[in-house]
Amino acid sequence: MTLMKSGVAALGILGLAFIILLATRTTQTNGPNFDIVGQQSPPIEGLAVNGENFELEKVLLENRSLPVEQQTWVAVNFFASWCSGCVIEHSDLLRFHEKGVTLEDGKQCKTKLIGVAFNDRLADIEDFFAKYGGDWPVLADERTNRVAIDFSVMTAPETVLIAPNGLVVKKVVGPISYDDLVMGISC
Repeated sequence: MTLMKSGVAALGILGLAFIILLATRTTQTNGPNFDIVGQQSPPIEGLAVNGENFELEKVLLENRSLPVEQQTWVAVNFFASWCSGCVIEHSDLLRFHEKGVTLEDGKQCKTKLIGVAFNDRLADIEDFFAKYGGDWPVLADERTNRVAIDFSVMTAPETVLIAPNGLVVKKVVGPISYDDLVMGISC
């Protein structure tokens, strides 16, 4: 065999070995989960702008001890003060926060709205809420970047709806309307 043929054969074997390596390696477990709907919600905890410490696990634990009609649905809205889509959806989020969800039969479902600041400054967040209203907890500490990664948030706005049992039932990328947010909620 000539030197040229043995070099080509060696490259072929290395290429085949590389393909086998890629095909048999395990999947990465610390990357984003783009298909989060139908899965258990990642943990959410942090210090809100108003000083409140929020933990999703606490809400979910309380839900387990309550009858279904008293359990709380949680909407998590990833937003930023510089985001035009966030301004567009804000009045619908305000309605969700203030009025909750009333079903066609008149039954009122318990809801909680949590804001998660996305690449924003505290002063700008405070100005945003002073201008557009709303007093729901907004997480804006150093842990919010981890929350955004856990929910595979790429940009603002994005909204996730979490059922009382902790399952993510909806994820909307872009501005969300009140009707889209409450669709599927039952109590």
